[in-house]
Amino acid sequence: MRQVLPLVLVTVLITTLGVSLEAFDPPRPVLVLDNHDQPWAAWVERRGKVTVGQVARWDRNAWVSVGSPLNRNPEQSVASVSLAFGPDGSAWAAWGERPFTATGTEGDEGRLHVAKWSGKSWDEPAPLPIHTAGTVVENQEIRIDSKGTPWILWSEIPAGFQSDNIYLAVLKDKTWSLVDDSTLTTDISSSSRSHELALGPDGRPYLAYSEMVYHHDFEVYFSSWDGAHWAPIHGSLNLDPENYASFVSVVLDSQGVPTVAFLQASDGFKLAVRRFNGKSWDLLGTPGSLGARNPKVALSLGGAPVLAAVERIVGITVRQRSNAGWVDLGSVISTPGAFVDTLDLAVDTQGDPWVIWTEDDQNGQRLGLSHWTGRSWEALTPPPFSPR
Repeated sequence: MRQVLPLVLVTVLITTLGVSLEAFDPPRPVLVLDNHDQPWAAWVERRGKVTVGQVARWDRNAWVSVGSPLNRNPEQSVASVSLAFGPDGSAWAAWGERPFTATGTEGDEGRLHVAKWSGKSWDEPAPLPIHTAGTVVENQEIRIDSKGTPWILWSEIPAGFQSDNIYLAVLKDKTWSLVDDSTLTTDISSSSRSHELALGPDGRPYLAYSEMVYHHDFEVYFSSWDGAHWAPIHGSLNLDPENYASFVSVVLDSQGVPTVAFLQASDGFKLAVRRFNGKSWDLLGTPGSLGARNPKVALSLGGAPVLAAVERIVGITVRQRSNAGWVDLGSVISTPGAFVDTLDLAVDTQGDPWVIWTEDDQNGQRLGLSHWTGRSWEALTPPPFSPR
């Protein structure tokens, strides 16, 4: 199974195998809907020796660039971008930057940036330096709580690629305050590096993640922050603790009830979805076929889970949970025969899902975007991605 590799591991492969950097540049598109249900997208594309972060919005007729490339330093590369909207409609972006040497190995330290769109530019309300000097900064996730307060989760890989440190910070009084001082630090070999941050209705942070458990394998957890560490809620979500589980996605409903989707190894990878009932984790089924990957979960009207994933050979599938089980929403939306890399999922106020993805075949690499109308999938003009 071909998996999306973290940038730091890609760097190791490049250094070891002498492979071209361009071969490992997935755009990693993300999609969010603004307060008018209009899509905003962010992605990464190559410009010469570096990769740049791009943001665009749909104005009901065409895509409009939201500012210039995010890179603060034109000599540094952006690995991925995270987007979020505040309750007042403000747009926020987070990204990490790091330089490459001529051989593709790690150079100087990276930087983490969090900025708010002013209508003219991406402005950083306060500096957020990395916690440890000389690290690779990536896997950042920005979330905005119901009061409009930004939270940022990110990962740092110190020189030597021996450990994976996860940090959480919140912006208060125009200053970033560290909340989690890397309580989830692990060595690279023991970390799947899969996690997703969610904020409860009261602004409390939660984290779904996968990590190695001694004498078992990688297990998926959903944890709340108790002020000192991440406290798992009712143990592992694995269907089988002896087999690898990872690639987590989480969503909370208006009452803070979590639904978690992940991949469980079992003669091939299969999708699994669980929802917490207050005492234990209900299994909402294992939809799809073996060989699935990259699941994303969201909620439709009435709290019905919607699940998008990549299934081997088939392509992207989207399903919604009903009383009768998982129901396919139309047919496959990606190009038949194309390899689909990363995807993202959003649901509008009408309960209809939107999906953005990356695919490539003999015709090259491109982005795709489609919207469920309630009866069928409607393809939209994809964001202006330009692989170079």
